[in-house]
Amino acid sequence: MIELAGISFSYPGRPILRDVNLRIRRGEYLGVTGDNGSGKTTLVKLLNGLLLPQEGRITVGGASTSDRESLLAIRRSVGIVFQNPDAQAVGETVEEDIVFGLENIRVPASEIDRRIDSYLGMLGIKELRDRNISLLSGGQKQLVNIAAVMAMEPACIVFDEAISMLDAGNRKNVLQRISRLNSRGTSIIQITHNPEDLSNCHRVIAISDGRISQQGLVEDAEEANETNKGKEGRGGREGGGKFRDRRTGPGSGVFREGCGIGIRHLSHTYNPGTEWAVPALRDVSLTIGKGRVTGIVGGIGSGKSTLACLIAGLDTPASGSIAIDGRPPEPGRNVRILFQHPEEFFFERTVREAVAFGLSKAGLPENAVGRRVLSAIDEVGLDRSVLGESPFHLSSGEQRLAAFAISIAMKPQYVILDEPTAGLDQRSRKRVLDAIRRMTRGEGAGGGGVTVIYISHRIGEVLEVADRVVVLDAGNLTFEGTNATYRDRM
Repeated sequence: MIELAGISFSYPGRPILRDVNLRIRRGEYLGVTGDNGSGKTTLVKLLNGLLLPQEGRITVGGASTSDRESLLAIRRSVGIVFQNPDAQAVGETVEEDIVFGLENIRVPASEIDRRIDSYLGMLGIKELRDRNISLLSGGQKQLVNIAAVMAMEPACIVFDEAISMLDAGNRKNVLQRISRLNSRGTSIIQITHNPEDLSNCHRVIAISDGRISQQGLVEDAEEANETNKGKEGRGGREGGGKFRDRRTGPGSGVFREGCGIGIRHLSHTYNPGTEWAVPALRDVSLTIGKGRVTGIVGGIGSGKSTLACLIAGLDTPASGSIAIDGRPPEPGRNVRILFQHPEEFFFERTVREAVAFGLSKAGLPENAVGRRVLSAIDEVGLDRSVLGESPFHLSSGEQRLAAFAISIAMKPQYVILDEPTAGLDQRSRKRVLDAIRRMTRGEGAGGGGVTVIYISHRIGEVLEVADRVVVLDAGNLTFEGTNATYRDRM
């Protein structure tokens, strides 16, 4: 169905793909792996003509992506679900978002309603049909994005780290639905860092140094699945689980008034008093002790990112209070936040300028700025060669690491990390977790005694670094206690 012959592609001064040859058969389930920056997303964009090869030829169903007259048919044949759902949202409501794509490919009106109902139901989100997309959680947006692409029923669907933001239950469901589509003849290309996502693939390839190689990873993935199941049985299950009346109390941590983060009776509703009203948090009281890592976990729509934004001072709660060392949150001063999609906040020309921006604004001498920039880049494991590149030319994983470097270079007292390892390869994930440990111990580029709030649906990673664990479920605080207590109760 898709054939790549002698494909090469480079960004300015940066070769990405070199002489790539690949044939993807109709009805095949292909897995693609590779380190951050290896060229996976570039390959995806080449498949349906979002990028054109500088050398070689790509054909989809016999039509070349370089032929402008064929592009519409090619893009109709190859649907792509990217990692960042905000980059693909076009409608105000969920229904409008899905209708947009279906009308563009001229699906009959009588068929549109059936497809919307079918694919939202398939992914377990029928209740979101009339909801405003901007009020959904990141995971909910991604499920809508997946439904929108599936509803167009292309011959091939590419998932570019598209399930990395989903909790364990939703990820499992999406993988099952993908396999069912494949069994009915849809070609699937699954790009992921997680071997457990590859168990249903017919074939797996890896991209390294701009080239591809066949990998015998399907058996390894099945093995990883079994290992993961074992971990789930021992309390390593991702997501928040169901906790009821298991709080150890909002004052359970070592805490003195005016020290650390105090959250008291916090409630928040988006668009209150309107038809768009969405309760996000309900009477949450919580203490986050200073100099620790506190992990916040929960399923899609549980309120994790809402709580993060309120602690960061980016929104005002409907009721209740938040105090950081006895003062209200001061964004960028006493608290910083690393968002799920940091690439949306780059505006400097180079990575060096991006990391140095806040330091220069803070009045640091030029030589001190330079030292901190290099230290932060080294800390997150990026090669110093990226400093002169545009942040927009980096892979999504490299962008995430660059954003993390910006955060730790500022040596904040309190930092909120919202899904900091999503989309990262195993080596980069380890570097981020190691950097977090060093930050709280007062080592490395982050300076001394940083308090970290680590938000994730990957409970295994949270348990690696967190001293305490907080569980949210549908806006309610259902557990707050030590790492050990969480493990015991799971």
